[in-house]
Amino acid sequence: MELEPRRLAERLVAGACSRAPEREIVDALALFGSDALRFALDGGVNVVPLPQGARYRELSHALARLGIDVDAWPAPPAGLFVVEERAVYVRSRSPMTVTHEFGHALDCVLGGGVYRSGIDPVIRGCFSSARAFITPYAATGLDEYFAEALRAFVEANDPASAWPRATRSRLLHVDPALYAYIDDLFRYGFGRASAA
Repeated sequence: MELEPRRLAERLVAGACSRAPEREIVDALALFGSDALRFALDGGVNVVPLPQGARYRELSHALARLGIDVDAWPAPPAGLFVVEERAVYVRSRSPMTVTHEFGHALDCVLGGGVYRSGIDPVIRGCFSSARAFITPYAATGLDEYFAEALRAFVEANDPASAWPRATRSRLLHVDPALYAYIDDLFRYGFGRASAA
């Protein structure tokens, strides 16, 4: 794996915690490549690994302030992205979780502080005309649709997942329009896309 994406990924994690970045998180983030990682860094994104036994609202000032206790949900999330903080919080170190939540971070920076997927007519059109989805979770909303497609583009999967493998070829097959949109982001640069 290229050295520069790993260094950028380490900076995304190191800015949020005092200990050395965890290898599995860095490995998953590095899949996005230098341009996407630099774009996230410039956009103020941090990736925060939860220490064992920690609760999300112990680390997220926004969740604590709002009184949101996601750990009390019947199925607490493996990771989440807090828009207000531009912070990815991950309990699970799985590539699937890390890349999905980082997809939300890219969506937020692309949108200038709101999810681009919710306001971009191209993404909205892709979602409304989709006949199949990269994963079942992608069908639940625009932001999940976009995050799962980004995950597919970097081909991050977990062996134990019951979902179909999220890959570039599957994304191209089930959703060629969204594939083209994301391919342009990676090919021509995330920073260029945010100005569009």
